[in-house]
Amino acid sequence: MRFTATRVFSLEAIGDIAFVFNTKSRRKGKRIIIGDVSILYETKMTIDEPTYKGLLKMMKLKGSDLLTDGRNFYTILHQEIVQIKHDQFIKELELDRELFLTRQGLN
Repeated sequence: MRFTATRVFSLEAIGDIAFVFNTKSRRKGKRIIIGDVSILYETKMTIDEPTYKGLLKMMKLKGSDLLTDGRNFYTILHQEIVQIKHDQFIKELELDRELFLTRQGLN
């Protein structure tokens, strides 16, 4: 049996995180080696073209490869969104204080 489900996210790009393959990358900002990131492949979901382009635009404007809903962290792989984990992500959320307070209902 096969079915399609829809999930609604409220995502924001945070930090200035760049995922790189090695430390010699020329990308600016905080660089995290992609091999150090835990990718939760079981959470992988295909996204439609307009959503994909919108997320890429938002990520480019912020200069970050990291998306969050205030609790979990995500990135784009091909035309799919996938949940990821790394110790630095919580620190980035705390640094982005305005988003953090908004998500906690304190603002």
